[in-house]
Amino acid sequence: MANFLSAFSREFLGETPTQKDKLTIFSVTTVLLALIGYYNSAELTDIALWQSILFMLMAFDIIAGAIGNFTKSSQQWYKNKPKKRVMFLFEHFIHIGLLVLAVGHAWYCFGLLAFTIVAGLFVNYTETLKQQEINAASVILIGLVIFYVVFPAPPLLAWLPSIFLLKLVMGFSVRRER
Repeated sequence: MANFLSAFSREFLGETPTQKDKLTIFSVTTVLLALIGYYNSAELTDIALWQSILFMLMAFDIIAGAIGNFTKSSQQWYKNKPKKRVMFLFEHFIHIGLLVLAVGHAWYCFGLLAFTIVAGLFVNYTETLKQQEINAASVILIGLVIFYVVFPAPPLLAWLPSIFLLKLVMGFSVRRER
């Protein structure tokens, strides 16, 4: 079991996360999760307890990953692993699938996921760091307009597009380790 947890942790925090990084990830995620829970308490009490718990677990994981993907440890872990980078993007089908199971809005969630994966791949396969940053900022802005203006986020998921795009496009797909 210890080996499984260690391998699992490496995929999200890299090989050598600092205590400061872990503390930052945990504390910021906890505060944001509390805010999301508080401001959505009416919606969360309208669904079954298991759905609320699943929603909060997925929110916790997505938010923690949004911070974790910016750490040096995560960047170093994926530095020379292009297949793992692509797999990591596609693994988010699980997150979004569980989020849909918890609160619905399948078309919205899977549309956001599809856009994010395509954007992440586009940025990831851009050659220079500077161009990656420009492309990441560009596709994030496009995504924010699409998922807040053209197709407004359901209230319970208002936090998702910005954090998801930041996590996977800017935090993960921009290869700062070069």
